Amino acid sequence: MQDHYRTLGLLSIADDVVIKAAFKALAQKYHPDKYKGDSRHAQKVMTELNAAYAALKTKSLRQAYDAKLSAHAEKHAKQSPPPTRKEIHKGLVQKIKKNGLDEMGVITLFEELFNCKIHVKPGWINSYSTVIEKNIVTLDFVGMKTKIIEHLEN
Repeated sequence: MQDHYRTLGLLSIADDVVIKAAFKALAQKYHPDKYKGDSRHAQKVMTELNAAYAALKTKSLRQAYDAKLSAHAEKHAKQSPPPTRKEIHKGLVQKIKKNGLDEMGVITLFEELFNCKIHVKPGWINSYSTVIEKNIVTLDFVGMKTKIIEHLEN
């Protein structure tokens, strides 16, 4: 959908007087009889200017146009699909590889992915244990990140 405000070089809050002045100034500049450049370009610009002014010249026409423009913007905003699971996983893997998740973020993600509870071993730095498939597993921070990445990439 053509943005008539942009065609006239205006913000959408412009009033009738400003819209009319912008149209007149641009119409004088691009009038095919006065334009010194390519006459086809001037005709194209004048067609766009006339359409813009026709849609915006009165308050009631402008309100109708604004409603259409708003609906069009909403429709196109809703059309962008949410990211797929694969895209989310790829983003998480990149974040983990760049150390973009802190220790608690990695632990939380591990617990959610493997449906388990991580236990921090007292007195140990970066050493954790959990039960996975009825087996007690001891992991360090790098091992936990590696297991998450393997899970997300498969």
